[in-house]
Amino acid sequence: MYIKQQERVSLEWLNVRAEKMENKFSRQRRNFLKKHLFLGTFVAAEWLLPSQSYSNCNLTPRESAGPFYPLNYPSDQDNDLTYLKDKSKKANGEIIYINGIVQDDNCQPISKAIIEIWQACATGRYNHPEDRNPAELDPNFQYWGKAVTNVHGEYRFKTIKPGSYPASWFWTRPPHIHFTVRSSKHSELTTQMYFSGEPLNNKDRLLQNFSKKEREKCIVSFYKKKQQSGQFNLTLKRQ
Repeated sequence: MYIKQQERVSLEWLNVRAEKMENKFSRQRRNFLKKHLFLGTFVAAEWLLPSQSYSNCNLTPRESAGPFYPLNYPSDQDNDLTYLKDKSKKANGEIIYINGIVQDDNCQPISKAIIEIWQACATGRYNHPEDRNPAELDPNFQYWGKAVTNVHGEYRFKTIKPGSYPASWFWTRPPHIHFTVRSSKHSELTTQMYFSGEPLNNKDRLLQNFSKKEREKCIVSFYKKKQQSGQFNLTLKRQ
């Protein structure tokens, strides 16, 4: 009984904290988008493998931005998070490629959509002063990236698979990557992408709040041919 009460109090505290950070996150993102809307970083052509069409046009489930949206943007504001221009070494961890299609709820591709991602490094730590995780930071990892969809709604990121981390003493979050997608004619979307085959997925309090069909839209399988790649399609609601 005591443990359940402690879990409930801790979870309520985390939700309040995330809500406060969400408000700060929204202000930061608005300022960033105003500054960079016409300076979008386009996806490197050699990264764009043909993406499979996405016949399921159900909206992508929404999630909180969480407490660790970056307070400051890195000097590199592109879609390759594994390398910083002012560093000689690459980020630690397993390199992965995430590609996908941004579309509306009528299965129409959305061009010029701005996609932001942010995540923990391979040790499971965010580059954020509020992250109390004692794991080491990676000075060669970008932690945040941006891409702009092409005329076919396609995007791609090169990053590393993030580590899991303790959200509290009773809850360890599985590896995941935060996404925010913005388009002038569509409702803004903030969500999280998860990795298939992770045992912690079955215990995650946020992921398990979704229905099975919703979870399937957020969990991505990665396959290795020439590179470790996974497809994460995102569906936005038309305004």
